[in-house]
Amino acid sequence: MPIFEYVCKKCKHPFEALVMGSQKATCPSCGSGDLADKFSTYAVRATAGTGWRGQQFAGGGCGQAGGT
Repeated sequence: MPIFEYVCKKCKHPFEALVMGSQKATCPSCGSGDLADKFSTYAVRATAGTGWRGQQFAGGGCGQAGGT
């Protein structure tokens, strides 16, 4: 699902919105459609375990024993 982050230019309210197709987001605080896109990142967690991903991260970090 495409979830986007915005900041309202009118009231400065930061929020997330689920926007699909030709829908336009509006500020839930004041109803304005004058929005600024907020740069957002996502997190991925890699855990040690079995398989090639587990083997890739099982040895520690850079400068640690088993790390690269």
